[in-house]
Amino acid sequence: MKHNRFEMHSKKIFVGVVVISLFISIYGVEKLFYLMEPVEKENSQVRNIRLREHKPSTIKYVVPDDVHMRKADSLIKKEFRLEIDKHGYIHPSILHEKPDMTIIFLGGSTTECLYVDEENRFPYLVGRLLEKNGKKVNSINSGRSGNNSMHSINILLNKGIGLNPDIAIMMENINDLNILLYENSYWNENPGRSLLIYSDGSVFYHIKGIAMNIIPNIYERLSILLNKYININDDFAHLRGKKISMNKQDIFLKFGRSLQTFINISRSNGIKPVLMTQPNRFKENPDRIFSENWTLEKDFGITYEEYRDVYFSMNELIREVGRSNNVLVIDLAKEVPQTSAYMYDQVHFNDNGSKYAAELIAKRLNAVVQ
Repeated sequence: MKHNRFEMHSKKIFVGVVVISLFISIYGVEKLFYLMEPVEKENSQVRNIRLREHKPSTIKYVVPDDVHMRKADSLIKKEFRLEIDKHGYIHPSILHEKPDMTIIFLGGSTTECLYVDEENRFPYLVGRLLEKNGKKVNSINSGRSGNNSMHSINILLNKGIGLNPDIAIMMENINDLNILLYENSYWNENPGRSLLIYSDGSVFYHIKGIAMNIIPNIYERLSILLNKYININDDFAHLRGKKISMNKQDIFLKFGRSLQTFINISRSNGIKPVLMTQPNRFKENPDRIFSENWTLEKDFGITYEEYRDVYFSMNELIREVGRSNNVLVIDLAKEVPQTSAYMYDQVHFNDNGSKYAAELIAKRLNAVVQ
């Protein structure tokens, strides 16, 4: 006899409903007491540093949605396994208890490689390629979609250094460009990408936290369903429709300082910093699929040519910062062909591109770690 999902998880759902109902009741009583005889308090707002990582000790299977498929030309719509270890890194990660070398990769979705088979994600593959020399290598993937260089620095500071890595490799560009273009600063109040999280102690905030922990599967599916209709994952929804002026020099100044901060923090902790430029398909004459789906001009008044120019300049800035600091720069932007054979959209690797990048990265690292 088959049971539906509700019957299979009825106890968990019942407990979840009871706990949430109890919490709402207690919150209601608290508000009643406040109205009768309020206890004065200075400020109910709580602020926390945002650690943009995947939820530790989780496994899920992700499938590209219709939006991704519409904007991609070499992406396969299938399930991709995403396992996160207890430290919040993408598995496979810490393979050796006593490694000869530890490398941590920092970046956004282009490092995360969400829609790449897990054994083909380049941070993992680089470690396996370096092990051909007989060394035990832990290669850690801390990539998370939407992370800019400041988020990566935060990960390095708050947990990466604890791994005692020998090398820290950062690949950032497009997420820094977007946050500095739309919000003008790394220090902002963007709902999903700010460096601080603000909580006013509202009942909604606490119910959300309880739901995420007690009924994570229901919460995940409700989020996916809601996002289809109201795009709750659009961190820049509050800005769409507003014309944005592009201050190139300000963007370059702030991005350069962030890159320098990464270098300084790494070196002060005995870690060898490595920078990587970001490969892309921002060609002078864009492929048809990209020109047809270019929405920034409509949403923000930014043309493809303007955006491409700044994006390319940021890759050049990575090279300049590397040269001036005597830091190794792995120039993937120059070495990875701008075709669908390697990237399924403008910046994200497919399996073939990820394997190709791993070969390039391992070759460059072999030359400096022998």
